[in-house]
Amino acid sequence: MIRITTGISIHVQPQEITLTVDEDKTVRFYTTDNLPSAVHITLMRSDSFDGTPHIFQLDNQTRSANVVITGIQITSHSVLEIEKCNSTNSVDKCPFNDLESAFVRVKVVHSRLLSISIIITGWIYFFAWSISFYPQIILNFTRKSVVGLNFDFLLLNIIGFTCYTSYNVLMYFDTYIQELYEHNYPHSLIPVLLNDVVFATHALFACLITALQCFLYERGNQRISYTCWSIATLFGLIAGVTLILTAFEIMNPLQYIMCLSYIKMAVTVCKYFPQAFMNFRRRSTIGWSIGNVLLDFLGGLMDITQMILQGANTDDWSIFYGNPVKLGLGLVSMIFDIIFMVQHYCLYRDPGEGVTLSTSAESTMNDSDQSDINVLPEVVNVNDEQYIPKKKIDAVVSLIGDFIVLRCCIE
Repeated sequence: MIRITTGISIHVQPQEITLTVDEDKTVRFYTTDNLPSAVHITLMRSDSFDGTPHIFQLDNQTRSANVVITGIQITSHSVLEIEKCNSTNSVDKCPFNDLESAFVRVKVVHSRLLSISIIITGWIYFFAWSISFYPQIILNFTRKSVVGLNFDFLLLNIIGFTCYTSYNVLMYFDTYIQELYEHNYPHSLIPVLLNDVVFATHALFACLITALQCFLYERGNQRISYTCWSIATLFGLIAGVTLILTAFEIMNPLQYIMCLSYIKMAVTVCKYFPQAFMNFRRRSTIGWSIGNVLLDFLGGLMDITQMILQGANTDDWSIFYGNPVKLGLGLVSMIFDIIFMVQHYCLYRDPGEGVTLSTSAESTMNDSDQSDINVLPEVVNVNDEQYIPKKKIDAVVSLIGDFIVLRCCIE
């Protein structure tokens, strides 16, 4: 495996600017290394903005130069980069070996107000998604019970955020992975910021706290289904095999963390099904926090809103069809949030309706997973939300009734 080497470097700050038409902003080209001779830098021209001066000089006395960028026409993505680098000494070549990394992404927008709105919506969904884990934790603590929280959903969530945290931490802190990314995607900024690392790490921590509650509080006869264990094993094998391939340099670290991100995407698609189906089987949402759902929906709504504002501000709607995975995952989450809200506020609004549930319905990814367990049904007491065993004859009647209802629904 060949690492990307560095020598005398040229840098530019900032590497990303947003401005309106006729607005000016200044960027700074500089080097911290000793130059063998003075160097003339020529910048590429663009129809979307103007960079002044077009040509400037760097030497050991003036190791930096300011360039004023003026917006000319609306663009969602344009790049200010170096066209030529010439040494004033004809014997010496251009001393910089990383000219491709000295660039500025320029975005010319319609409105500064829309740009501020985009930032605000970004922070809203960041905080909404960050605190969305706590309503469930608080509900479990208050009830001293996790009955109603699907364990399949929880396990898949832990797997997803473990992969997502690993992706963000490695992309943000590993300089070699960053070099690989910049090499594979020229003129692209590192896609992970510090707030991404904080969010992913915090989300994983919150999921682990919820999992710990499952060992401490009443959980009835709930357990993880065999189907979920199979899916989790598949994800683990994929992560393990790709890690081994990376260790033997068959894959590079960037490809490995990209595989982790794909696992996270797959988890997001399938993790909501168990909880939604469990609510349907129980005909109740008791134990499943609606606060979590509302905050998750708010975060997804703000995310989609931000994408719409970005498209409107730059006349570029490729953010929707250019990144279908992000859009698709956001819509999947919001659709399931709507399903959960309908279940909570409409279908199962009265907790006294249809609360009888056999143990075989508690783990919801596969009904047959629980067929080997012979445990009497349990019911919810609406007043204290605790599961209380009934007499055997009532339990048998309830079990037969549930079977008939489910059979009718399927047919």
